[in-house]
Amino acid sequence: MMGRHPKPLRKSKMMMKRSILAILCCFLLSACIFEPTFDTSSWEAFQKSSDAVRAKLSNEDLRRLHIALRYLLLESAQRVDGQMLNNVIAAENLPTLREILVRLGPKINGKSASAIIQDLSIKLDAEIGQIESRMRNADGVLAAVEVGSPTYYWRRSGYITKPVIEFTVYNGGKVPISRVFIGGVLTTPNRSIPWVNQGLTLSFKGGLEPRERRQMKFEPASGEWADKSLSDLTNAELKLTVINYEDASGEKVIAVDSNGLEVRRKVRSLLQ
Repeated sequence: MMGRHPKPLRKSKMMMKRSILAILCCFLLSACIFEPTFDTSSWEAFQKSSDAVRAKLSNEDLRRLHIALRYLLLESAQRVDGQMLNNVIAAENLPTLREILVRLGPKINGKSASAIIQDLSIKLDAEIGQIESRMRNADGVLAAVEVGSPTYYWRRSGYITKPVIEFTVYNGGKVPISRVFIGGVLTTPNRSIPWVNQGLTLSFKGGLEPRERRQMKFEPASGEWADKSLSDLTNAELKLTVINYEDASGEKVIAVDSNGLEVRRKVRSLLQ
């Protein structure tokens, strides 16, 4: 009887063993899930931390990190369009460590690869949502500018025959317009493929004030509209659609075009 430990003492030792085991498991688990982060405090620290970050990544995660870094580098240096998308996807455009440190140091300091990818994904999701919302409202905004009586014909001036596009523009909105961007399509009856599908950009000298209407005459000297084979067309039908315009300060009413939206959607899908 004297050699036995009291039950409370045995119970206390058992609880202590369990606590030690739980702490050990926590340490092991934290070691497994720990993600190294980029340290941009110095060139040497960045090199060392970059090696540590990449060593923990699978090939797929490394691909996603490279895409995220390329996008972050390019979005501030060029327009978000198809060319930028090609540069983001191209494997040969992998940025150097020095370039990443100089241009992205503050953005990635203290972040793991997964955090960089996640932050960019959240940013793209927000931008895609905002652009889609603006584009849903675009029809109502653009409806304030009316294009009427469009005609396309060729006229002789001396020994030269030139194409002419005529139409009226009415500003039914509340702000002056400095420039308008118009999509143009030229067709003929019983032909499904247009002869011309090209935009026009027109600036208004002095601006186009609210409730003002102007007769416009545009004589394209190059591009699809100036193709001489079109001079023989009969019954040509011209359709003009306002796709954007700028106010007096030069701000577009639709800030991002559909190309920018598609690029963001594509990059977002590549990060998944």
